[in-house]
Amino acid sequence: MEQRRSRDRKHLNQTIDLFDMINQRKLGELVNLSLGGMMIMCENELEINSIFQLSMNLPSAINGNTELHIGVDCLWCRHVDNFHRFWAGFQIIDASDETLECIRQLLDTYAI
Repeated sequence: MEQRRSRDRKHLNQTIDLFDMINQRKLGELVNLSLGGMMIMCENELEINSIFQLSMNLPSAINGNTELHIGVDCLWCRHVDNFHRFWAGFQIIDASDETLECIRQLLDTYAI
């Protein structure tokens, strides 16, 4: 698969859960992150080209925020061999300037 990312994604040294705000359920755990996208590991296969409104619980408050809300588009989803889980890649399509600043600080603080 050809890489089309404009920014390198970073792994974080914290477990960060992501929740589907529409269905009010845990969608998965963050694997890596950039200002433009993310990869998560999830229990269920996700439909490609689906739009999600996600809530991300932060490991500690950033600028007074303990969670972030972002809109994402699922670009791909693949089964993880030998596990009952899936990798899914997302492009961030809706985030406020404040949320993007929090993501910058999250990456500065927790990226490995």
